[in-house]
Amino acid sequence: MRDRVEALLKGAFDFRIHTGPEPDGERRTDYLEAGRDSYEAEMAGFVLMKHRHPTALAAYALNRMYPGFHAVGSIVLNTSVGGLNPDAVEAAAKLGAKVVWMPTQDAATIRLLDASNDLEAVLDVAKSYGMAVASTHATFADTEMLVRLAGSVGLERLVVTNPTARFGEEGASKLLSHDLYVELPFLSYYDGQDAGDRLRGVIESVGADRCVVSTDFGQWTNPPPAEGMRMAIAAMLDAGMHEADIAKVVRTNPLDCVGLSAD
Repeated sequence: MRDRVEALLKGAFDFRIHTGPEPDGERRTDYLEAGRDSYEAEMAGFVLMKHRHPTALAAYALNRMYPGFHAVGSIVLNTSVGGLNPDAVEAAAKLGAKVVWMPTQDAATIRLLDASNDLEAVLDVAKSYGMAVASTHATFADTEMLVRLAGSVGLERLVVTNPTARFGEEGASKLLSHDLYVELPFLSYYDGQDAGDRLRGVIESVGADRCVVSTDFGQWTNPPPAEGMRMAIAAMLDAGMHEADIAKVVRTNPLDCVGLSAD
């Protein structure tokens, strides 16, 4: 098992990790430690997410330190960057950010349905810079509108977060009728012995070609992100998933979301 896990971890790309420093509280590792851990594990890279500020400059520093590594910056559209602010998205894109996250901590107050023009402007910027857009904490109604607008502007990379767990089978089915990726954060599954079985069930329902397994790790009480990815891979192997499908969800698909290809 160890050799199989390590082989799949090499080249894996974690679509969402959290690191310090952050203004809202302490994290398990800072971005320098997370970069070192992932590089030493021979991972391809990760998307660095911080709720209150863009991460392109931190990603730039890591990529200078570790040639061949792909730390990817992102921006979360909470109030600290002006909410659904296309100017902030464009500035982040020019610095190298590749992922736009819809509001997370401020999702209850920044409603996409109330600002469709601003959302469309954000999507236009994301499209022009080849960025992925992820739904994160958006409600079903907000996510449904996001999916519709993304289709209307021709956005190439749209990611919906955990739709079955968040919206039920019926809601997920409506969203999955569109061309998009589904992000499955291991954080939502790993707190039980059946984590791998639950992940496998969702992946088989959606299809491995459309799924991205991230860790969403970085919380003080959880293992560091690189170890989280190792745990996710082990859980899926233990549940009997084929290695080819695991490689798709932890390597091929997340790399595609940020415009990179698996070597």
